[in-house]
Amino acid sequence: MLFRPWAFALLSILVSETLVFGQVPPGQKELIKAYEALQKKDYDVAVEFFRQGVALQPANAGIHKDLAYTLLKTGDNPAARDEFAAALKLNPQDESAALEFAFLAFETKQPIEARRMFDKLRKSAKASTRQTAEQAFQNIDKPLESGIARWSQAIAQSPKPNDLSMFSAHWELAQLAELRDELPLAAQEYEICRELKPQMAELLLHLARVWRQIQRGEDAQAALLAASRSSESRTAEQALELYGTRYPYPYEFLSALKIDPHNANLRRELAYLYLAMNDKPKAIEQFELLLSANPKDWPAREQLNALRGFKTRPEDNPHPAAAAPSASSQDPKVMGLKSLAAGYNNDAIKYFLQALEKDPNDTEVMLKLGWAYNAVKRDDEAKVWFDKARHAEDKQIANEANKAFHNLNGDPLPQTTVWALPMYSTRWRDVFAYSQIKRTIPIPGLGDVNKLVSFYFSTRFTGDVKSGLIAQNVQYPQYLSESAFIVGVGAASKTWHRLTGWVEAGESIKYIDLKNVGAALPDYRGGVNYAKGFGNLAGSSKAGFYYETTGDVIYVSRFGKDWLFYSQNRTGRTLPIGEGNTLQLLLNGNLVTDVQRQYWANTVEFGPGVRFRPNWLPKNVYFSCDFMRGAYLIKGYYPRHPNYNDIRIGFWYAKTTK
Repeated sequence: MLFRPWAFALLSILVSETLVFGQVPPGQKELIKAYEALQKKDYDVAVEFFRQGVALQPANAGIHKDLAYTLLKTGDNPAARDEFAAALKLNPQDESAALEFAFLAFETKQPIEARRMFDKLRKSAKASTRQTAEQAFQNIDKPLESGIARWSQAIAQSPKPNDLSMFSAHWELAQLAELRDELPLAAQEYEICRELKPQMAELLLHLARVWRQIQRGEDAQAALLAASRSSESRTAEQALELYGTRYPYPYEFLSALKIDPHNANLRRELAYLYLAMNDKPKAIEQFELLLSANPKDWPAREQLNALRGFKTRPEDNPHPAAAAPSASSQDPKVMGLKSLAAGYNNDAIKYFLQALEKDPNDTEVMLKLGWAYNAVKRDDEAKVWFDKARHAEDKQIANEANKAFHNLNGDPLPQTTVWALPMYSTRWRDVFAYSQIKRTIPIPGLGDVNKLVSFYFSTRFTGDVKSGLIAQNVQYPQYLSESAFIVGVGAASKTWHRLTGWVEAGESIKYIDLKNVGAALPDYRGGVNYAKGFGNLAGSSKAGFYYETTGDVIYVSRFGKDWLFYSQNRTGRTLPIGEGNTLQLLLNGNLVTDVQRQYWANTVEFGPGVRFRPNWLPKNVYFSCDFMRGAYLIKGYYPRHPNYNDIRIGFWYAKTTK
């Protein structure tokens, strides 16, 4: 239940208590505004005030729960799931919150958590809840059970069950076993996968996750350490986040090498660690192992020769730039860079500060120190060093530091936005294209004004293939588009309650010769945009209904200094298809009107449509096809007919980069 009358009544009592005792409970005002917004169905405002109330009353399970239901109304299922989890943590006996969490966990691709919660509820909840939980549990569990049986049988019947050709079978079995909480089996199968493909570093993450759950914590840490030194950057980054910031001891490196003995990065780092500890025999042992695995490892050979007192001839080095640093080198800048690259940010901070004591003007160290502070969430200190580094003579360092400083300071940065809408219309039997590229430029000296208003340069394109058609009893063709590039400057307000205002001034330049139309004309335009969506919008992983609306009020000088009003509405159902594919079946309802009552600017349209986004495309790209029935609203003059049918096929693309 989204709005509970008792909650509003409770807040009324709190207000009365405030009047009597003169005390305002923390979060009371915010919660009153939240429930008032719920009554008005202004869910975005309600969410904002609920979040403020939760921050002031974090131990109030009821607020978390009401926030969760409100987030469901806005279509933010992952956030709703997390709020139900918070409510459940505060009140473990709340079966409705537990059930909502379980369903949302499954819908947001957390099947293990969903299955565990359904399993718990079907065994211990009230009868009505048990029945729902039992059915949901079986819907998840039975496919897993049958899949495990099928792959286990395939492996058992194979003449070579542990051959590389059976990798896929072991991989599928491992994943299904983990999803079903058969963790010993999952660990066994992941280990076999690791034996079959030792070069697949991602498997170390899976092993660490499962080992941790079956009380093999030391093995899990060793696997994460090995993965953190992987040559696969994505795997290494994920492992570093899970491993933590503490630097490993030598015995931990050795444990990791038992799991991943061919990891050259891991063994090399251990060798240098032994060098830092002045344990040359053990360092020599590790460098020898590196060379036995790869005789062409020149840095290891050079370091080993240096430790043994041998001279290395430079001409023998096939890759001179790859030479390792001297064993005696303890340059704090070098150590800081190595620590930062390995993710040991606190160590990096220590070394960089030492480096700045030696050279206070090293702007590269200032920049790296800023990133290290930023990584450990000490942003105030990070801004100090980014501010110093952005005045560097090296343009690359200065640009990077300047961008980081403004990002942390919340300052607007220049960004480029591109959108395009090519479309084919059967009504006109023509291809149209509308697009814009816009570059925002913060104006120096305006301070906080840049945070409220963005100033930009813009180039618009609007055109079509035919350019025009001849209507009866008309001297000049009816042009179907402006057939022009429109260059100009503009300003747009910060979006406020879904509203954005904008103005532009520029020049419309024709790219073809149009009769009775100048080659270049002044162009002034502006307006207000409103956009809002409810339910399971495009990109949602959950099937369900949705509604979205867009409204525009636009002034265009070139159309007789006219004001136009657009209202576009879509409602339908989102249908996730497979992994990441989204299909939407919808019904359109569009209205266009204007102040000067020009016939072409007064139409109404209805009709079904479909939108599709395959998983191989970015989220901001989709294909569409709409079947429209329209009518002109101004009686008297029509270039063709008062009513029309139209099929529009096109796609939408938009991207913003800094």
